[in-house]
Amino acid sequence: GYIAYGTRDQQLKYHAGFMYMLGKLPDRVLSGSYKYDVEQLGMSEGAFRQDFILNSLFRRNPQDKLSMVSEYKGSYKHEWFTGFHNTLTVTNRRIFPIEGAGIKLYDPAVNDYVLKDQITTTEFSLDVHYGYREKVLAGEFERIVVSSPYPVFDLKYSYGVKGLFGGEYEYHSLRFNVTQWFSFLSAGWLKYTIEGGKIWGTLPFPLLNIYSGNETFYHDDYAFNLMNYYEFISDEYATYNIVYHMQGFFLNHIPAIRKLKWREVLSLKGAVGHTNYDNKFYNQLPEGSYFISKPYMEASAGIENIFRFIRVDAVWRLFYNDHPDIKPFGIMFSMNFDF
Repeated sequence: GYIAYGTRDQQLKYHAGFMYMLGKLPDRVLSGSYKYDVEQLGMSEGAFRQDFILNSLFRRNPQDKLSMVSEYKGSYKHEWFTGFHNTLTVTNRRIFPIEGAGIKLYDPAVNDYVLKDQITTTEFSLDVHYGYREKVLAGEFERIVVSSPYPVFDLKYSYGVKGLFGGEYEYHSLRFNVTQWFSFLSAGWLKYTIEGGKIWGTLPFPLLNIYSGNETFYHDDYAFNLMNYYEFISDEYATYNIVYHMQGFFLNHIPAIRKLKWREVLSLKGAVGHTNYDNKFYNQLPEGSYFISKPYMEASAGIENIFRFIRVDAVWRLFYNDHPDIKPFGIMFSMNFDF
């Protein structure tokens, strides 16, 4: 766990959790946690944490879309064999918008949109993970997936229960993800990720699908790097991400560059989505937020392995360049070690 104190809002933030191994190889894991902290909704799993100093130093927009979150979570993971497991999770969350992240919802009692100061949900979810011949490195408590030459599938179903532990909304959601990487021998290797999902229910926009944006100069492989947080929202969605690491296929033919061992990397990302009328009518989106209406795409070209750990990418935003406070082009960096 951790504890922190905000000197400007004068509030404590904290997290405490436990993990108990009922069995190993295959794993049987029982865990629980409580968190009270700020969150950036719509942030990808590859992004910097909000309290990480580089997240503050290398921002391109003010950090004014945060929410305070109070969350109880309990889960049980049952691994049937290496590469195939289920996880059952129950989560109770309260979301408190702060600063510019207000939530305005239609209230039929006053026939107008009113500001809501918090959202409470109670959710049960079931995850299914399957990776044929997946290889992992196992420690005492954590496991790292090393590789699988075959597609890896993840399926998640969630049910929001109205009235249980203060839950305000009933909804269903389904998300499906497939990822795979494969080698082109001397021409490098490619990794793709395709994800799709749907949410059933009339819900506030923080409970819909918020596409993962990035408002820093740090390149995030899992996010749309020139998309702002909260910029695009929908209740049906599909995304794809293709990354091609060329391993010096062209640069190795340039004598001066070959000694530096720089390597090329290309990527293409895209998103489509749809939002039903009830959710559009129920929500008055904040300024700078939109229900996605046509495909969104980004392309990038970069060089990695600079000084063995630095990567620099040139990123182009191909659609929606008429939106305010966006950049159609950016130079971004990231860090990783490639052995």
